[in-house]
Amino acid sequence: MITNEHAQVLDEHDRVIEGLYATGNTTASVMGRTYPGAGASIASSMVFGYVAARHAAR
Repeated sequence: MITNEHAQVLDEHDRVIEGLYATGNTTASVMGRTYPGAGASIASSMVFGYVAARHAAR
């Protein structure tokens, strides 16, 4: 899944799907096509989970 800076999932036309957020291994990696290891994916999931929660709470 492709997401924006708020962890919102985008459709095939790059439009936000309201109420749908994604983080971690379900999304396109912030590190491109590389997979550096489990710790890196957990860290990005924690960060974008926080970002998504703050955005959803607004």
